Amino acid sequence: MALSMSPFYISILNYRFMRTTIATIHLVLRTNKRLSTGLFPIMLRCNWKSMKEVSTGYSCSIKDWDKRNECCKKSMQNFVMVNYELKKLKDAAIKKRDSFIASGIIYTPSMVLEKEEVSDIIRNDLKGLIERYITEKGIKSRTIEHWWVVYHSIESMTGRSDIIISEVNEAFCRRFAKYLEDEGKSDCTIRSYLSKVGALCHYAIDNGLITVYPFSKWRYNRVYQESKREYYIHYKSLLVLEDIFTNYCVEFTSDGRWRYKDNVIEELMDRNSKIYGLMLYIAGIVYKGLAPIDISYLRKEDISVIRIGDKDYYKIDGARIKTGQRYKIRIEKDDILSRLCVDTYLMFHNEPGNYLFPTMDGFVGVHRNKRVNNTFMYHSEHLKEWLRLCNEEIVKRNVRDGDNIPLIDIDECTYYSYRHTFIQNEMQKPNANLLRIATMTGKSLSTVHQYLAYLDDIDLV
Repeated sequence: MALSMSPFYISILNYRFMRTTIATIHLVLRTNKRLSTGLFPIMLRCNWKSMKEVSTGYSCSIKDWDKRNECCKKSMQNFVMVNYELKKLKDAAIKKRDSFIASGIIYTPSMVLEKEEVSDIIRNDLKGLIERYITEKGIKSRTIEHWWVVYHSIESMTGRSDIIISEVNEAFCRRFAKYLEDEGKSDCTIRSYLSKVGALCHYAIDNGLITVYPFSKWRYNRVYQESKREYYIHYKSLLVLEDIFTNYCVEFTSDGRWRYKDNVIEELMDRNSKIYGLMLYIAGIVYKGLAPIDISYLRKEDISVIRIGDKDYYKIDGARIKTGQRYKIRIEKDDILSRLCVDTYLMFHNEPGNYLFPTMDGFVGVHRNKRVNNTFMYHSEHLKEWLRLCNEEIVKRNVRDGDNIPLIDIDECTYYSYRHTFIQNEMQKPNANLLRIATMTGKSLSTVHQYLAYLDDIDLV
């Protein structure tokens, strides 16, 4: 007579059999080992005939640990990112255990928790993912800072530093684009930022972190298109703006001499003053259209004086931060604008980093581009105020002199437009030399040649 067993008894036998053939893997909080931070380490534990633990690299307090669900509670900072990493560590160990079983390999807890196997896990938080992407893809050093500018913009929008890649969906990207619009970023800049988000998402998909590409339906490059014609200020309008800057800073005597107006030196040394905001634009013209980032990083030792013919010139040779393109700049020393934008800072600006301009004053850290971007963004409204004042002066001169000086389009005119302004105004000169312009601005000859297409009838007469 066959011996029959109840289902309950069979399940008990199965459980006892599993206990002797399959390792159990858990995440536990080691409450008997307090770290110097006052927190307790989170361990990955494997039980099978013996017990083995390895540190996950994460820790938390007793009140923030959910023992039943083996995860951190919502009360813990960055709990989303930490829980995701902990789950991946545990899943990796379980996967390794199951592979041993399927292959019939006799294993030990140490083999399941072998460090090399469970530690090489791609982080899914944006910061960690960007760090790995930069390292793995061999991103050039001059582009790395731009990646961090994008990251800090996302961080500023969300007010969080624990964003994980799975949160970056279409709605998130649309919100990011709107945030950049509100910050006054150009279409071209927004397009560049979103392209980096897209590249990071492709990388995350390739590594199994997400499955859906956020831009599969939303074609952001159709919304934020590259500018067809870069805005620039007409040379007559620029002369008015330069007059406003000069008249604010100095006063001329009857014998042709000039002196600084009261307190103006202090204002020019203050990177938050309104006149400093206008100086940044005028300096872009004085320094031959050199990019804002490159002007901001100039140090006093980068500038020397040479004599050509019977005149002295400031000599500045270097390479663009963004492209590595070499540039050579010569600025006439006796010009009033060079006196204000070069001499003044060589003489009166003193700070430990020896930067020429106050933009980098007090900066400590790695991401210099963020400081520069924040400074120019801060002065964007100040620049618009100066442009409105300039337009009022243009109207007065047109009425008084019967001239036809074009008004400045305040909405289109940004700080970066001074590069286009300088190039366009140089190209309208009778002796314009494209190679010379490319050498001064640090642009390629082919890029400068494209500006020819922007010249219209008014520009050519």
